[in-house]
Amino acid sequence: MEIFSTIKEFGDSQKQTPVILSIGMFDGVHLGHQVVLQETIEEAAKKNASPVAFTFPEHPGSFLRPGKEPPLLMDAESKAVTLLRRGMKAVIIRSFDAKLSNIEAKDFIPFLLEGIPSLAGICVGQNFRFGKKRVGDSQFLLDEGKRRGIAVHIIHSKILGEQPVSSSRIRLALMNGNIEDVNQMLGYPYEISGMVKPGKALGRSIGFPTLNVDWNPEAKPAYGVYAGSVKSEDQKVFAVANYGLRPTMESKALTPKLEVHALDQLDPGRWMSGIEISMKLLKFIRPEKKFESVEQLTEQIAKDKLVAEEVRALK
Repeated sequence: MEIFSTIKEFGDSQKQTPVILSIGMFDGVHLGHQVVLQETIEEAAKKNASPVAFTFPEHPGSFLRPGKEPPLLMDAESKAVTLLRRGMKAVIIRSFDAKLSNIEAKDFIPFLLEGIPSLAGICVGQNFRFGKKRVGDSQFLLDEGKRRGIAVHIIHSKILGEQPVSSSRIRLALMNGNIEDVNQMLGYPYEISGMVKPGKALGRSIGFPTLNVDWNPEAKPAYGVYAGSVKSEDQKVFAVANYGLRPTMESKALTPKLEVHALDQLDPGRWMSGIEISMKLLKFIRPEKKFESVEQLTEQIAKDKLVAEEVRALK
């Protein structure tokens, strides 16, 4: 894959090919980001150039204000892969460090040109900030681009529900269990990926065997029950899943788990510990709660499955 860890590493690979560079955190690669990426692709097509994304593996806040940075919707690898799937020919995913932090706003474009001499254009969102102490804004970048002969394109925010789509807005919706709002703002279903790990077979003991997925995201969804589709290699099934601390079955659990129960019979030779699976969350059924008895939990799971079946019927 065309993924680079420094601007120079990428620039050395490009030689004389013109580059239109899209710059941003791109956490979640949501609808707002996709507008920026699409503009990058269109401008690159006009100039016979390569559309390229420049982003960071961690939030810059982790360097600027450690411990106060927002939790990420995506890890670095997932983000890079998603950016490539969205049409970027390459992704530069460079850590935010002291060197970047101390670049004066007026020196930002020269910094880019030093690493990418073939830079022909820059695309950013209207809220883009850069330079030491974040003094540079999109208008400053536009003015500097004109002065240095670099075409700068400022893209307005994507509006949904009378508000701009943003990663922070998606994090809040995710935390509150508004998964359908999350999916609408992302422009695609929120997806979990992880390895199936051996469990305690507690679900099997009450008639609802589960796949226990090793998954620990920074930005966590609301604890509760979800309906969605699960895929392993070329097989996809519909499922109901619980993400949380399992208070009825494990009173002292400290770490949330994702437990996936398929609505259809699974081939045990195909779905087992050690395989990688992904699950798209399509509907939040209910919050997680502690039941008075295992019997009450079993009754509720049966009801959750019925809701999941209704969701499947609509897909």
